[in-house]
Amino acid sequence: MYKQMEIWWVDLEPSVGAETNKKRPCVILQSDDVNIQSKTVIVAPILPGHKDWPFVVNIVPTKLNKLDKDRNINLKYMRGVDVSRISNKQGKIDGVYFADIERALSIVFDLQGT
Repeated sequence: MYKQMEIWWVDLEPSVGAETNKKRPCVILQSDDVNIQSKTVIVAPILPGHKDWPFVVNIVPTKLNKLDKDRNINLKYMRGVDVSRISNKQGKIDGVYFADIERALSIVFDLQGT
């Protein structure tokens, strides 16, 4: 079973237009309770490099996440995928990034109480 904040490799093909493509590490955003019941999972791709955008969380490699270089989680590109697209577990997002992910999601969905 997939757990929230784990990093799994996900095949994002076929993509359309500006969607993120190819097989990439993705963070599982969906809650564990929903993951148990669901044949789809909400993920966000982990992309190379750092970006200074409010909907992006920049992360560095650690023993826990097992990433190979500086990367970013682009919450604007999150999407639901069928579990058949998910293959190997990479690692887990370090807890230090949880608040940043929550903040980026609140920006994407305009939950800041405007």
